[in-house]
Amino acid sequence: MADRVSFLNTDFDRMPLDEATELLLMRLLKRQGGRVYYANAHTMVTAAKNPAFAKALEQSDLLLADGSGVRWGSAFLGTPLVHNLNGTDLVPALCKDGAAKGLSVYFLGGKPGVPEDAAANLKKACSGLIIAGTQHGYFPEAQTQQVLEAIRIARPHLLLVAMGVPLQEIWINQYASQLPSITCMGVGGLFDFMAERVPRAPYSIRAIGMEWVWRLAMEPTRLWQRYLLGNLIFLRLVLTYAFARRQSNTKFAAKSHKMPS
Repeated sequence: MADRVSFLNTDFDRMPLDEATELLLMRLLKRQGGRVYYANAHTMVTAAKNPAFAKALEQSDLLLADGSGVRWGSAFLGTPLVHNLNGTDLVPALCKDGAAKGLSVYFLGGKPGVPEDAAANLKKACSGLIIAGTQHGYFPEAQTQQVLEAIRIARPHLLLVAMGVPLQEIWINQYASQLPSITCMGVGGLFDFMAERVPRAPYSIRAIGMEWVWRLAMEPTRLWQRYLLGNLIFLRLVLTYAFARRQSNTKFAAKSHKMPS
């Protein structure tokens, strides 16, 4: 059963993969629209220093925990998120279940050629899935309205936005209101995995929560700051939050003790 869990002052939706898939498919087929994001340790570090990004997360319709960092941090603070949900697992499951029901998907983001290859591979894996359109993410800002109009005309159930954190969430937060009845989902590097540009970690590594180590090994130059420095900053955020909460509880207890009966 899904419930809301607060972690580092951010509200997450806690649920297992099958429940998230069922809930999302229901929303998509009912054309409810909305904004769906995944949040990991890097997300929380970025939100702590980027108000526009933090605002986008606050205004999400569904925020799912992604990665061992947020699971560890939330458990440490006594509000365990438990489930690890990410677009690389959830999107194929969602499309496989939705293909027979006429689900349509639009791919936005990635380098030229990547969204097309990702869409082709997903369609091959999900017989009957409708690819409503594709658009790489390297279009000039002046063409944004043109891109939005193309998406509106295609009218997909699901718009996958792969622009990376925090750009994709800020972009969705800014333009989702111009895409009525379309659910917008930020998916980070999903297209690179789907298009087989970047190999994903074997299941045995993912199962023990060490996929980030694999990704670091695959792209050390690009990701070393995110995972090595970023993880230390995330640890500091969690410990700082825990200390502040403990201080607040101590002060409250002391104040209650002094109050006359």
